[in-house]
Amino acid sequence: MLKKVNRLDYFTLMVLIGLVELKNGSAVATRLHTTQSKVSRALNCLREVLDDELFIRQKYGFEPNSIALRIYPMAQSILEQYDKMILTTSNTIVAPYQLTVAAHEQWSMMVLNCVTHQCSCVEGGVNVHVLPWSDTVSEQLCQGKIDCSISIEPIRHEMVDDVNIGDITHFFLVARVGHPILTSDAPLTDIFDYKIGLVNSNWHHNNPHRIEEYAHEQGINIRVTLKSPSLRMVIDHASKSDDVCVLCSAVAYEYFEGREDVGFVDVSAQWRDSIEQQPESYFLHCHRSVTPLLAQCMARLLSEKLIEIQRHYDNSKGEVPRLLDLV
Repeated sequence: MLKKVNRLDYFTLMVLIGLVELKNGSAVATRLHTTQSKVSRALNCLREVLDDELFIRQKYGFEPNSIALRIYPMAQSILEQYDKMILTTSNTIVAPYQLTVAAHEQWSMMVLNCVTHQCSCVEGGVNVHVLPWSDTVSEQLCQGKIDCSISIEPIRHEMVDDVNIGDITHFFLVARVGHPILTSDAPLTDIFDYKIGLVNSNWHHNNPHRIEEYAHEQGINIRVTLKSPSLRMVIDHASKSDDVCVLCSAVAYEYFEGREDVGFVDVSAQWRDSIEQQPESYFLHCHRSVTPLLAQCMARLLSEKLIEIQRHYDNSKGEVPRLLDLV
């Protein structure tokens, strides 16, 4: 058996880890900068040495069996020791860790700043590549083609860890300066008299916004003229029309804070009493190939940043006059 185990070299273990994470031979070949035939030979070697099929061929790739999933963390541990040996005997500068994150615009700079300027858990630092959100983000994350993403729903996949980084606690109505909704005594009732713009993070799944669900439950006619994942687009639309936009989370505040063409109404208390069934949360999704220490650090930093943003808004309420108070 010892002779057989000697065949499990660094590359072969990398192929094992890659197939568990990516479940696709060509994707593993791309990651390792090699050919598919070499990946196939390494897989055959693994099967011969370990006397197990390890992976079941599916229509679009490979599915690891229970043995492969049990061996996976062991292989990771072995390769970490290999890497430490190389670092110990090397005088070269450690290359930065490459991290690819997909996020909506309101989270992009937050991720970049937190990881680039505050994270010091990875030797050599971290280079962050921020990608815009698309309808294939969840799929790419599960396949290991991107490392992390942020959304309001857990992904629930065996290769992805979902970490709750904070609840959505603030809700706003934003409209052009002088709009009647800004001085309404019952803004969450009167809003349905107008056309509405929504920021919907789940637009690619065609999931309804919570206010749409509420209107349907109450038998209220709701007219949605714009639904976009872009905060800036929805606010710009409201500033140039009689439509009212609904914004969720204190993260949105910086997008209309200080603007002279729009005002806002904080409807957080009324929203929680009338519309909200249960609090929605932000989740950081990390593929399990991401260094665990980095994933933990990101979750902590983003959670702290969200709390800081919420406090900034809460503190500003008594200090900065809103535009609706000036009209």
